[in-house]
Amino acid sequence: MRMLLDRFRDGAGCVGVEFTDRLVRLLQVRMWRGRLDVAGISTQIMPRGVEPGTDQDALAARLRSAVVAGGFVGRKCAVSLARSDVEMYPTRFPEMPADELAEAVRWDAAERLGIDRTDVEADYIKTGAKSDGGRQEILIVATPSLIIERRLDAVMAAGLRPIAVDTHFGAVARLFSQHHRRDADQDVIRGVIEVGDTSSTLIILHGDRIALCRSLDIGGCHLDARVADQLGLDIDAASELRQARLQPMAGIDIATIDPATDRAVHECLRPLFEELSRDILMCLRYYGVTFKGQKPVRLMLTGTEAREPGLAHTIARSCGMPVELDDELGTLAGLESSLLNVKSHVGGSASAWVTASGLSLRSLVMSKTRRKAGRLERAA
Repeated sequence: MRMLLDRFRDGAGCVGVEFTDRLVRLLQVRMWRGRLDVAGISTQIMPRGVEPGTDQDALAARLRSAVVAGGFVGRKCAVSLARSDVEMYPTRFPEMPADELAEAVRWDAAERLGIDRTDVEADYIKTGAKSDGGRQEILIVATPSLIIERRLDAVMAAGLRPIAVDTHFGAVARLFSQHHRRDADQDVIRGVIEVGDTSSTLIILHGDRIALCRSLDIGGCHLDARVADQLGLDIDAASELRQARLQPMAGIDIATIDPATDRAVHECLRPLFEELSRDILMCLRYYGVTFKGQKPVRLMLTGTEAREPGLAHTIARSCGMPVELDDELGTLAGLESSLLNVKSHVGGSASAWVTASGLSLRSLVMSKTRRKAGRLERAA
């Protein structure tokens, strides 16, 4: 029995802890017969108004409850912060030694956040894009040190041991790059659109390397607000109505939703779908110019809001390329099957768990891949 438990522990990733403005998702995955399998899962609604330094005990208590309920193996975890806690933006720097570049990034991030450079945590990734003048494009990710400290303090108080603080887009890229890590795969271009709670992210991958990453201003909260405003609902009722259309897994029969209501929701969301599609198209055009005509052959739509009816069709029509809800290897299909077998699962489709899945996979990634990822991930 002990031998079987040890084999299970070795095959499982760390616990992925994804903070959002609405809730915390905890997921531990393992590889089972070449597919992702759920080893442990739990969610907790975020206490309202919890900011760094505010009601840390309440946050720690909820995380502790999630850990107890999750059935996790081991206590190592990788953490991603809520998007509202993180500043992500591209900029360009001249070529310089790594230590000088790291210092320049910290100064730039401190100025962007309006805080002292000693109070900021900043990291970067080189996208490979260069201007005619030879300046290299750098994607900077930064957050006040206090935010990281408070989140990690709560995680440790809940009994977990953080091994890394990651980005949400880094976790998504890792999940969909499990089979694209060879040198020969670096010419394979793939596009991922992750639609989250508060914003969306467009990621262009060259193999397992991020060549472009852009934050887009439309997310689930904007869809909720639009429905609430147009249909005269309060924000909670609007959110529940929208989520009922997305979650057949949760035991909701979509056929029971009034067709007229469904059409009304779709019509009021159409302008936001079109705005998001235009933003994606502009990013793809920028990418095509920057990388001299290269483009992905299709786009993959994922994230908590990916299954909003009509969204994929609108993006496909605007961008002129196929948009699908899974990659060519069926990564999410395998995870979805495992989620269906978790009796306590009430957290939506597999698309909602892409960040937490990618965080969990971090500890299973080979050391060679971690070296290639450069400074994308910051050790806690």
